[in-house]
This record gives sequence, C-alpha cells and structure tokens, in this order.
Amino acid sequence: MKKKLLPLVLLIAAFIIGGLFMTLDGKDAVSMASAKKSSILTADTLNVSFQGVGGKVTSIQVTEEQQVKQGDVLMTLDPTDIDLQIAKLKTDILQQEVKIEQAKALGDRKEEVERQELAVEAAQQALDLAQLNYDRTKALFDAEAVAQATLDTASHQLETAKNALSQQQASLKKLKTDINNNVYNVELAEKQLETMQVQLQSLEVQKERMTLKAPVDGKVTRIVPKMGENVSAGVPVVVIETDQLYYNIYVDETQISKFKPEGMVSGYVVGLNKNVEGKVRYITAAPQYANMRMSREKGQADVSFFLVRIDVPRTDGLLPGMSVEVNIDESTN
Repeated sequence: MKKKLLPLVLLIAAFIIGGLFMTLDGKDAVSMASAKKSSILTADTLNVSFQGVGGKVTSIQVTEEQQVKQGDVLMTLDPTDIDLQIAKLKTDILQQEVKIEQAKALGDRKEEVERQELAVEAAQQALDLAQLNYDRTKALFDAEAVAQATLDTASHQLETAKNALSQQQASLKKLKTDINNNVYNVELAEKQLETMQVQLQSLEVQKERMTLKAPVDGKVTRIVPKMGENVSAGVPVVVIETDQLYYNIYVDETQISKFKPEGMVSGYVVGLNKNVEGKVRYITAAPQYANMRMSREKGQADVSFFLVRIDVPRTDGLLPGMSVEVNIDESTN
C-alpha cells in the first residue's frame, strides 16, 4: 500500500515545489498571463462623403472590394443645376466687364474739361471787358458826354457777360461732378465684378466637389447609395479600408512604463508564424477597463488599465483579422 502511495506523494510534492519556485521568481501563471497580450489586426477605415454639396448620384465608378489609388474617381453627382448657375454668372460677368469699359470711356473726359475751362476763362475775359466798357460809359454819361441809350447798351452787355460766365462756370462744375460720379460708379461696378468672380469660383469649387475622389490608397469595403439616389453633404457614401494596420493591447499601470509614443513593439503574428515590428501610435486611459481587480488569488488591489495602439505596416500576407500576441517582457524597446 505504501509503495502505491509513494509515486502520488512525490508527484504532489513536485507540483508544490515547482509552484513555489515560480511564485518566488514572479512567473506564476497569473503573472505570465498578464505579461502576454493578444489582439486582432485591424485596418484603419475612412468614411468618405461629399464636402458641402449634395444631389442625385449619376455614376458610381468603383465596386466593393476594389483597390483604389488616391485621386481615383469614386462617385459623381448630377451637376445640371450648378452648370446653369455657372453659365448665367459667366454671362453676367461679361456684361459687367463691358459696362465697366463703357463707364471708363465716358469718364475719360480730360480734353472736355480743358475745353470747358478755356470757355470759362474766355467768359471771364469778356466780363472784364464789358465791365471796363461800362465803367467808361458811365463816366462819360456822368459828364453828360453820352446819351442814356449808350449807357443802357453798356449795362446790357455787362449783364450778358455776367450771365455767360455763370453759365460756363455751371457747365464746368456739372462736368466735374459727372466725372466724379462716373469714377464712383466705375469703382462700384468693379467691386460688383469682384463679387461675381468670387461667386463663380465658389460655384466651380462646388462643381469640382460633385466628383468624389479617393483621399487615400486602399480598398473599397462599402458603397452606401445606389444609382439615382439623392445624398446629402457630409453623409458617408463610401467606406475605404486603408493600408494602415494596427492592433490594440491593454496594459495595467505597472506595465505602462514599458511603452511610449513612437516606441517600437514586436508582435507575433500567429497565422504567419513570425514577428512583425510595430510603432506605438498613442497611449490613452481605458475607462472601460479602469479599476479592474487583479487576481483574487494574489490578493492584489484594483489597478488602472491603459490602451496602447500599435501601427503595423501592411506587407504581403498580413491581413486584417489576424491574431497578434505581444509578450511585454520581451517585445518592447
């Protein structure tokens, strides 16, 4: 009986001693499990939408699962309304430009101003002469050397000269006022033209945005609308899976010091049976894992957890959905 129990006793003793050594070395099953993290490779995705424009889908240039390059056309909207607005605005701009040229031509009246100024000067000289003649005639009349009729004639000539000068001065003033008003009208028309040109640029940008292009290289994973359907601005219509792969691991506050942004991490891809190097994109608190209780067997207190996102360059054979394992004690640097 004792011989039968001896192997069992030795086996139990071996387990106890082995467990004791692992505990002393800090490599018990719980510690080893906490140092080994598993995750799934995931691809970054982009929700692509029409920016600032909406309308009816008139063409879909890609299919789901199709590879695309940055700049490839994905989808277009009906541009009829925009085309009509652009055509009308271009016509209005041409008419405004003609109007401005005509106004400038009318405003170029320098020679006319010079002629009118000469007319004013001549009228002033005529007035001076009429005034001199009147003064002389009046003196002769006072000396009873001329008749009343002669004085009346000189007086009439003086009034006529005064009226002529007033008329010429008024004409010059009106001419200058018209020129100033015309300059103002030209400036106003030019500002209106600038506004039209900005509106045209805005419409042309809107038309360009009615052609949706791939913002990055990748694979089309989903096309939301169908031909003929109306879509709204900013609503995702195509989903693109990019060539950027990543995976997330969760580490506790005692392990977080081993990671830093831009730091390198080695992960083991189970499906390929090889290690791949990745770079830490960011580290952030993981509220959904915060204050999780560690192993009850070890009697440890609650600790906080952090999410570490690690980017991996896509290579042949490396696909989203593959399992990745990271041994924190061996994989960080």
